[in-house]
Amino acid sequence: MFLSNNSTYPIGLDISDLSLKLVQLNKIRGKIKIQALSKLNLPRGIISNGEIKNKPELLKAIKKIIAAPLYGKVSSEEVVACLPESKTFIKLIEVQKSPNALADIIGGEIEKHVPMALDEIYYDWQVIEDLTDKFSVLIGAAPKEIVNQYTLLLDEAKLSPAALEIEPVAFCRCLLNEEAPNSKQITFGAKAKIGAGLNYGIIDIGANHTCMIFYSANTILFTVSMPISGEEITAKISEVLKLTAEQSEKAKIICGLNEDKASGVIKEILDGTVKNLIQKIKEALAFYENYFARRGPINKILLCGGGANISNLDKILSRELALEVSLSDALTNVNEDKDKFNRVFLEKHSLSLKAAELDAKNKEKNLSIEQNSSVTFTTAIGLALRGIFIDEL
Repeated sequence: MFLSNNSTYPIGLDISDLSLKLVQLNKIRGKIKIQALSKLNLPRGIISNGEIKNKPELLKAIKKIIAAPLYGKVSSEEVVACLPESKTFIKLIEVQKSPNALADIIGGEIEKHVPMALDEIYYDWQVIEDLTDKFSVLIGAAPKEIVNQYTLLLDEAKLSPAALEIEPVAFCRCLLNEEAPNSKQITFGAKAKIGAGLNYGIIDIGANHTCMIFYSANTILFTVSMPISGEEITAKISEVLKLTAEQSEKAKIICGLNEDKASGVIKEILDGTVKNLIQKIKEALAFYENYFARRGPINKILLCGGGANISNLDKILSRELALEVSLSDALTNVNEDKDKFNRVFLEKHSLSLKAAELDAKNKEKNLSIEQNSSVTFTTAIGLALRGIFIDEL
């Protein structure tokens, strides 16, 4: 008799505007291992700002990535997918205690915090703290139209949705040790201890927008969207240097904010965008300090998403914010070595310096870089971890 090591845990499927990423995990002798791993770039226009515009082509892409992953083999039809962060809402609110049913009170409170009518959204909530005269409640909401789009998509792909999650929840589950079931040492309720553990800011710099998540004592407090994106940075480089979109993307990745690359030309172009990002982060930190002071200061900022790999970004943010800022580790809660997946994670980029602006004063005629892209799998890994973490509770 042969014993199968095939995983029965759901697939984590990250559906974004420009790519699909897939991760399936398994638990073997108490260790969380990667069973299947893949990514697939999407042509522009199939998804726009989280809305599905070309379902037939997206269905083809989903079927392709599941049938032929870059590593391993998919062994489940169950899937945990994410809803686009730009279309969802998550926040910790305070609700005064009352003789009325808590569910009824929260229904009324949600309309004060969510910029959508109650009959236009699906929402969920969880009591985080039971205080003397009020509850701290984490609320999440998403437009029915978007949720129905993604549910129908997965159904037509012959997949069974175990859950649709708000993306920041997946980020935290992937990146923070505190989210692992055996690491949760904070007890909520009457004996809750606010301020225990580290307080995090997680910044996801994606292709179309940037989101900052504030996390404290095992819960998300709120998220802030920032009008900065990887695509915007690439477009700015293209406009200034008259490069193609592909050349500009490579210049961004290879040179980034490094003064020694291409005579610092790319850094000069990005300076204004980075200053804007720093200002938005400072405003978000000020809001946190204003409304969540009892939880203590933010201890650490983690960077994720494709834009997190911009050279020297972590160092510049750390200096300007006077905080520890570092590139996140997408394998924090997975018992694997990144090097094992170099075939999938390792990206090689090269650029010939033919543009006059790049060529001037530059001794090198070609630039190249090898970059580990595991941080771009943050959402997919966080989604895949859901089934395993729930199983361990």
